[in-house]
Amino acid sequence: MKLSTAQKLSFLVLTPYIVGWSPADSSFDEYSVGVGTGQYAAPDCAGNTHRNSFNDAGVKMTHKFEAPFRAGLIVSSFPHPGGSNIISYPDLAFDSRYFSLGTTGLRVGDANDIYGEVSMLDQVPLSSGKGFARVGVGMKTSENTHLWLGFNEFPYYGGLAGQVDFPLSTDHFLFLNGRYGSTGGVPEYGFSVGTRIRIY
Repeated sequence: MKLSTAQKLSFLVLTPYIVGWSPADSSFDEYSVGVGTGQYAAPDCAGNTHRNSFNDAGVKMTHKFEAPFRAGLIVSSFPHPGGSNIISYPDLAFDSRYFSLGTTGLRVGDANDIYGEVSMLDQVPLSSGKGFARVGVGMKTSENTHLWLGFNEFPYYGGLAGQVDFPLSTDHFLFLNGRYGSTGGVPEYGFSVGTRIRIY
């Protein structure tokens, strides 16, 4: 299929907005640490639903190159009936201001304003920090303060979730996560707190 001259010009004009690249962009390292607690439901073969409480913790280390690439590693405890495991997972992505696609999911929209995302294994701790997998909308509510609202799953069976991320200083942030749902009459909840530091 051949593109018309107008289509080619439109693509060239829109490319900077899609990629979000700017000569002023700079690289940085970011470190996150989070701890949390929660409860999820675990149905058995007999049809009974059991309560499983957990505590979890995790760390995330990423390097943001001059747009549009990101590379990092996530290490976190992850609960299962009878105990927990340690999971490590790479965070590799094409990551621009308006679009991100990588090993931890998909984001469409302005990361500094309003965006939608489908993500997994990207927030520490993995279970109480927004959940193992999630879909939702993020938005900037005030200067450097962000709010995220959506749904998350695993180890939960679905429920409402949210995060508030606000600055303690220019490059130091505090985040709070919470979620709630119910399965088989068992409340499924999670809460975590953490901090992230950005170093240029």
